[in-house]
Amino acid sequence: MAKRKSQSDHDKLVKKIADFFIEKKEPNVKADITGYPSPKEIMWKGNPHGHIPDVTSNNEKQYKYIVEVETDDSINDSHTSDQWKLFSAFAKENSAKFIIVVPKGSKVKAEERAKELSVTGEVAEL
Repeated sequence: MAKRKSQSDHDKLVKKIADFFIEKKEPNVKADITGYPSPKEIMWKGNPHGHIPDVTSNNEKQYKYIVEVETDDSINDSHTSDQWKLFSAFAKENSAKFIIVVPKGSKVKAEERAKELSVTGEVAEL
């Protein structure tokens, strides 16, 4: 998890998404915050380094959702671009849905960044 100025805001959004998935009865919800089972690290094929998504949901055979939460101050970080590229490619290869969640007012900025990086996924505001 990248350090950011607004870590508590980030963690609140992660909790909100994890709780929403649990309420909607999504299977096997995991979140990269205290109090939840941690998601597995996703890695590029042939590369020993990867990233842990903020929230995931998967059934027995495959991921359904891979969610990455950003705050306004983390959208343009190089760490963020690495994560988005990896999670987007992994979701595409595994028929999962990649979702980038940002706070209200940051959606356009996140959509522009995703487009610059050729990242496919839904950008949602909370």
